[in-house]
Amino acid sequence: MRFWDELLEDEVALSLNKEEVKRIEKELGARLPKKYIEILDEQNGGDLVFDSVNVDFENTWSDEEDGLHLPLYRFNPLTIEEFENGVSTLNEWGLTGKMMMFGEGEGSYLWYFDFNDNPNEPQIWCLDISDVTINLVAENFDQLLENLVRRKGEVELSRDDVFADYPTMDEIRETIAGDNEDERLVAYRMWLTRLEDIEGLVNELRQRVQDSNDEDELDSYAELLAEILTSYSAEDIMTHEQAIALFNEKEEVSDLSHVIVQLESDM
Repeated sequence: MRFWDELLEDEVALSLNKEEVKRIEKELGARLPKKYIEILDEQNGGDLVFDSVNVDFENTWSDEEDGLHLPLYRFNPLTIEEFENGVSTLNEWGLTGKMMMFGEGEGSYLWYFDFNDNPNEPQIWCLDISDVTINLVAENFDQLLENLVRRKGEVELSRDDVFADYPTMDEIRETIAGDNEDERLVAYRMWLTRLEDIEGLVNELRQRVQDSNDEDELDSYAELLAEILTSYSAEDIMTHEQAIALFNEKEEVSDLSHVIVQLESDM
């Protein structure tokens, strides 16, 4: 199961604009969480598979008997317009400084990043406009992800439950270390679907391309690596120029001009 409740079709999905991301970060004087950008690279906003965040404080939405939680069902698109609208909304409720709205739940609960204490790792806060209170929910975005749950239906599902039908990262790495090339490529794709350790995945694929002398194998690894570089924020791991240079080095093994053109068109 994916992070998003429903992946939007290409004709209605709004692609993440890297230049707008840079403008937003410049306006904030801060860096948006890496994992957050990776998630929005898959789909720039929409309803989540999850609908709540487990918390450890009293609130207007839940009680201890049912389990303390707050609603979070949607991530907003990351665009200049959405950013500015979010800043305006927060300001209306008396919240100023290095902050950015990123999600909402059931209308009365607005979720935002607060970069004031740390411009490189924002805290996660929720504004409850039903009683005009703010609550610190998580010290960072990774902690928020760990506390996401799905309460729709009779049984609460955690993030691990949602991905229960996927191999674990240990299982993925075990398959990659094996001898079955077809299973290895599938494992790399499942690694990408889990959106975990993108840096490690890029470095793995780079090494595979460097070491491979099999045409079909090389094509598969190069295409997956190019897909990640063009769809996810991985420039700090491997630039398009570095990938193109690597692919050109393999010209005696395989013609990778199609992935080179893909990278060049994204520069």
